[in-house]
Amino acid sequence: MRKKLYVIVVMLTLMATGCVREQVEININAKCAIIEERENGLVLFEKNADLRFPPASTAKVMTAVVAIENKDLDADIIISRDAVMTEPTVAGLNLGVRYKLGDLIPAILVKSANDAAVAIAENISGSETAFAILMNSKAKELRMDNTYFVTASGLPTGKKDEQYTTARDLAILMRYAARYKVILDAMSRKEMTIYGSDKKVIKLKTHNRALFKSDSAPWGKTGYTKEAKRTFIGVDPSASPKIVFSVLQSNTLWKDITTLNENGIMMYGQNHQNILSSLVTWIKSQRQRTWKEISTVIA
Repeated sequence: MRKKLYVIVVMLTLMATGCVREQVEININAKCAIIEERENGLVLFEKNADLRFPPASTAKVMTAVVAIENKDLDADIIISRDAVMTEPTVAGLNLGVRYKLGDLIPAILVKSANDAAVAIAENISGSETAFAILMNSKAKELRMDNTYFVTASGLPTGKKDEQYTTARDLAILMRYAARYKVILDAMSRKEMTIYGSDKKVIKLKTHNRALFKSDSAPWGKTGYTKEAKRTFIGVDPSASPKIVFSVLQSNTLWKDITTLNENGIMMYGQNHQNILSSLVTWIKSQRQRTWKEISTVIA
């Protein structure tokens, strides 16, 4: 019995880790991309997944993670002059006004608000530079070995290649970030409103245009700078995502993320159907073997 249980455990472990996975071809414009199963990190597809490029606003997903792990969501975030003066895109936060962190997380993930990212960084670490140290520390903890952050917003500093990431590292980040309901909820929103201590209502509208085209569109965080081109980090649209994927250096982002999402879900389904079929076949064979052993003993 113990031997049989050991065999089952080994089989399930091999299946879960995906020791063998035939790569498929997916036609996308992006220079770099990857699709992974969220639960175990099994790579379903990759294209130049280890090339380094600027993350643009996908960096805000790490900002959200670090913020959530260092401050309560109901904590007050006070807006500084530096935050107000941050270059667009901005939410339009007002100087000296207090906002809840739980409202500024959607501001950075829905609206991609740079003023909110700077405000979060300053209130947690005192400065955006100090906050970037926390971002890089978390990246190191997650084994994002080809990533380096300089700004909480993902805005370029003017120095080429100063901050960078890879499609593979962004997938690692998304797999981790998906544990936080507030992040997935923000990524799923087309629009929402927040307000601070001044009671001024601020409307947030997502930069993920795909959400307006289809209910099956992927949830995620977009990014853009001239150097980074179009970037994306996201999941299939579910509170319990099956896959994560990321894109760097795309010129046709909406087409690319739709293609990756659809193919990723298809490959996930096929993979798990194969695993189930293999397991059922193995169980049947063990039953037949057991009955043969019993018959031999009786005879």
